[in-house]
Amino acid sequence: MGSEDDNNLNLPSDKCYSELDTKYVNDGNDEKCEKLGKTSGEYTKEALLCMGLKGNLEKYEALDIFGKMNDYKCKYLSLWAHDRLSKLKGVEKATMMSTLLGIWIKSKQYEAECSPSQFPAYIDKDDHIKEKSLYDYALNYEELENRCKNCDITPCTRKLAEYITESQKLYIMVKIECNPNLGTNFQRSCIALSDIQKIYPNDELLNPICEGIEDGSKSYRNHERRGFEGELTESHSFGSHSSGDTSSSYSYKAIETSLPILAVLPIGFVLYKFTRLGSMARNLLRRGRINGMNSHDEFTNELLEDTYDDQAHPDITETYIGYQAT
Repeated sequence: MGSEDDNNLNLPSDKCYSELDTKYVNDGNDEKCEKLGKTSGEYTKEALLCMGLKGNLEKYEALDIFGKMNDYKCKYLSLWAHDRLSKLKGVEKATMMSTLLGIWIKSKQYEAECSPSQFPAYIDKDDHIKEKSLYDYALNYEELENRCKNCDITPCTRKLAEYITESQKLYIMVKIECNPNLGTNFQRSCIALSDIQKIYPNDELLNPICEGIEDGSKSYRNHERRGFEGELTESHSFGSHSSGDTSSSYSYKAIETSLPILAVLPIGFVLYKFTRLGSMARNLLRRGRINGMNSHDEFTNELLEDTYDDQAHPDITETYIGYQAT
């Protein structure tokens, strides 16, 4: 069975999943798998997936193909199995999953170190895609970093540059979602992020930058990434960074700047629309009292006097409770 991956970027994740597809398929001959049938003398994709899973479980100890992420090979096996199952056409997915779980539970790895509990847990397709994308990007990181370092000699393809950018955006988004204060640490993507940070604790996954991009027969410098970087750098980082990582770490200056502004605008509107401050301002404008510095001081003094006159205007005082200008 050929690889089902279709991004054609020739990345380590593609190679690993292709190996899971084919390498130990002959070690997975099983009566249940045989029953999934043949077409024109060839095993169906369902049968090959069944045999591939059984073979990978039989040869689990030999599955040393995930580099620094090899401690999580059971998760990669679950992600692979679910990905291949989701791509089967004309198959009753629930029945097929039951068959695969039966194979898995009978394997010696079931109680040893690779439970199939992760495999049927991907009820939400989006959760599976997000989690798989994170683990795949971590698996691809070192290869991508090497390619980017040499992109002056061999420019990145546009497709590769887009893959890096989209993966880093996902990584950043998940870091926001998994803020410890939000209580989301049991979310699947947050567990994936935690696993990745055990291997890459300093946000190294944000390092790769395709400086040179090949588009057809032309090469050019990547300014889009710099624009993206400019919005998100030099505010605060999410984790501890070494000095070497600072230049490529991402943060949220744009978000931090915009949120207070967005918070102030509704408050200003409410004060103007529904309190005496609004009517005062309108009356003063009609009488032409805002002309030059003297009139400005007069207007300011009147606003301040009315704002802090708790006895005369308690409704305005209540408006300010809990709000402190920064």
